[in-house]
Amino acid sequence: MKVLRLFILFLLIVAAGYNVFLWTITFDKAKLQNNSNGAVEIIGHGGIGFNSWFPFKYFPSNSYGSLFKALNEYGADGVEIDLHLTADGQFVLFHDSKMENSTALSGCPSDRTLDELKATKYKLGAPFDWFHDERIIGFEELIDTLKKRETFPIIHLDIRNWSECNTTEENVEFESTLAKALITFLKFKEIPKEKVLLISLSQNFLQQLKKYDNPYPVSFEIVGREEDLLQWAIEYGVNSVTVKPRLLTKELSKNAHEAGIKVITFGAKSKSGNKKLLELNPDVIQTDNIPALQDLLGY
Repeated sequence: MKVLRLFILFLLIVAAGYNVFLWTITFDKAKLQNNSNGAVEIIGHGGIGFNSWFPFKYFPSNSYGSLFKALNEYGADGVEIDLHLTADGQFVLFHDSKMENSTALSGCPSDRTLDELKATKYKLGAPFDWFHDERIIGFEELIDTLKKRETFPIIHLDIRNWSECNTTEENVEFESTLAKALITFLKFKEIPKEKVLLISLSQNFLQQLKKYDNPYPVSFEIVGREEDLLQWAIEYGVNSVTVKPRLLTKELSKNAHEAGIKVITFGAKSKSGNKKLLELNPDVIQTDNIPALQDLLGY
């Protein structure tokens, strides 16, 4: 207990000094050039982002604690979640491709049933596990909880269309199964079309969505060959592109905007990092630091 108190005191002292430094970082919102009239949609990346030492965040990504802190305490426009298809054809929220990275299990989410995964507690190590008791949650469970809210939030679904435990041939079939199951589920749960965005870096998976008459907006994640893949996205007819920060440029944003496509980027943990993302003229940021981005935008 004494160690815990000293640890918390240390964090408070460091935070006080860091907050003074943050006051010096500002952003002129008038310089934004995007397709959203200078506004930026704030989406919590997996909730409030990944667990970290500073700022000290102990909730696992995609957990209830992280998601609802983003929505209830910080007032984010929505949340980004990572979606896996289980062995019994259900959906769960989990970031990593392998279970051993943050749980006591091994293998892939695709090899486990929904009940197995929902019974699994996150294991992030000390000191993070001192502060939470979070378990993996099912997508249907989350949707049913969100539908009880006065306003249904925006949800970005980062579709994990590829299982590391499958062969290449198995994954091609897996993508088709996943696309059909996802469209069927979203329609069954009557999720408002304007509140959901399907994100994937797989061209084959996006083509499978068309095969099953997908009515929901789609974002193609660009992970390389930026201009070539942007052209593919334009021809496919996506609503937006999701671009890794290291690949996004003002020129790429400009080209996407001229084609009527919104630009999403993600991942900044600091106020200075969020400022760098804003300078690239995105329409949406999936941020790991919601308060910092809100402060920069004056929200």
